[in-house]
Amino acid sequence: MPGLTVVVGAAQGIGEGIARHLATMAWTDRIVLADINGPLVEHVAADLRSAGIAAEALQVDIADDASTRRLVAATADAERVAIVAGIFKAVPSLETTRDDFDRILGVNLIGNFFVAQGYAQRMVERGSGSIVAVASIASRMPRLRQAAYCASKAGMRQALRVLAMETVPRGVRINFVSPGPTESPMMLTLAADHPIDDLAKGALESFRPRVPDARVGRALDMGRAVAFLLGPESGHVAMHDLYVDGGESLGM
Repeated sequence: MPGLTVVVGAAQGIGEGIARHLATMAWTDRIVLADINGPLVEHVAADLRSAGIAAEALQVDIADDASTRRLVAATADAERVAIVAGIFKAVPSLETTRDDFDRILGVNLIGNFFVAQGYAQRMVERGSGSIVAVASIASRMPRLRQAAYCASKAGMRQALRVLAMETVPRGVRINFVSPGPTESPMMLTLAADHPIDDLAKGALESFRPRVPDARVGRALDMGRAVAFLLGPESGHVAMHDLYVDGGESLGM
């Protein structure tokens, strides 16, 4: 059913790629792009409008409950929501601070949960809707120097699976896309001292397995996966975590 699509975390990187792809779907009548970076997300929306797409930008800080409530209220008729917002910091576990944990979990786990909850409440009222949250293969595979990030993605995935279990009987599907190494500003920060494609080669010293597909992911790879899970072709799919990692996790 055509309607409103919302992408939270759409200003750059994976979120921008997902937003641009979802904007082309036949079931997207109009699209709202939300992000903490208001000017940057407005630039993306303006670019879509120049291509004839009905696109709007809204600023949101999902770590702030009032900001999240305003976003949901302004887009309460959303039929499909992609939640891509997230933050990242790589710090050795012995040096990770409580502030690191609080900040990263505040966005990646708590913030994302209440975005999903807010939209799910509206969707349950009308008996239809689809939500996809972008998790990470780091929710299952430990990564060096990423204790807070791994915990945040694992917690978000599990909290939203519980929400999904409670809402799918009422017409709301919640699923996940879990990227492996993907070309994005976040990944470029992590790989600042070497080419990003080196991440596909693996490294024993970092316990990073090789990517069998021999390349890192692209934003469009994630966009296509999110579009499948949001759209009607996946109408009987719920609580599923779709890994888009070129086989790095070996299907486990």
